[in-house]
Amino acid sequence: MIMNDKLMDKINIILYYILAPILVLEFLLSDMGIINFTAILFGVSLAVLFIFIAIVLFYKRKNPDYEFKANEMYTRVLVVAILLECFYNAGFFNF
Repeated sequence: MIMNDKLMDKINIILYYILAPILVLEFLLSDMGIINFTAILFGVSLAVLFIFIAIVLFYKRKNPDYEFKANEMYTRVLVVAILLECFYNAGFFNF
C-alpha cells in the first residue's frame, strides 16, 4: 500500500472523528449501565485505536511536512468529554 497525504487524511478522519468518539461513547455507555464493560471490548477498541495512531505516527516521522487540520471546536468538545469521563471514573462527581 502506498501511503500519501490523501490516504493519511482519510485515516486521520477515521481516527479523529469516528474511533475516538466511539471509545468515549463506549465508556459513557458502560458507566450508565447500558452496555457491559468487558476486557475484550476494551482491548479490541484500544488495539484498533493504537494501530491507527501507529500508522499516523509512522507516516508523520517519514513525512514531517504532513499536517492534519482538525476542527478546533470539535477538538475542544472531545477533550472536555474525555476529561469529564476521566473525572467521573476517578470519583469527582460522587456527591
